[in-house]
Amino acid sequence: MGLRFTLLLCMAIYGLYTQQPNIHFGLAALGILPFWFSSGHPLDLLYNYLTRPTIGAVKLPRNPLPRRIACVMGGSMNAFIGLAFVSQNPGITYILGGILITLQSTVITTHFCVGLWMYEDALKLLGRATKLVPIDQAREMINTGAQLVDVRKPDEFAGGHLEGATNIPVDQVAQHLETFRENRSLLYCQSGLRCQRAIQIFQRYGIEDVHNLGAMSRW
Repeated sequence: MGLRFTLLLCMAIYGLYTQQPNIHFGLAALGILPFWFSSGHPLDLLYNYLTRPTIGAVKLPRNPLPRRIACVMGGSMNAFIGLAFVSQNPGITYILGGILITLQSTVITTHFCVGLWMYEDALKLLGRATKLVPIDQAREMINTGAQLVDVRKPDEFAGGHLEGATNIPVDQVAQHLETFRENRSLLYCQSGLRCQRAIQIFQRYGIEDVHNLGAMSRW
């Protein structure tokens, strides 16, 4: 996540410092246009096929809908910043710029994205979110053999996780379908959003006995 956003963050800061609206219009295009490219953001593809082979790093995953929505929100803010520069409204420009830099810095340092949080709340309002398993029921499921799965990134898992949990990041769950076909599973993550994404993947493959514990803090 940090790799994906750091370049855009630096460009946004440079655009604000030099007061160049064209930089922000370019960032707006980079955020908004890739909404239709689920295979990967252009910067992801550039990294995967040019940079990654030379340094032997891990390939970045596909560009899921929640992240594309977050990119559109960031792109829209950059568009407004560019327009504020053009219309000579520096006060609005730096307020929006400060908000944008704060949001992107939060994503990089904590993995919490306001855009994804808003997406999750929208799913709840539309009734499309998976219901959370009550804690008492979750404990009973684990006591009767259900596997507890942490779908966060490995570095988050290493920083602290629930006792007995197995780490299978959401971007890798499709590689472990048989594990979830054979076992009742209880998923958790930082906020609950990645559990939603994982369960949607399982539903596409006809795997139903996967349940949403939600945020790790519920435990």
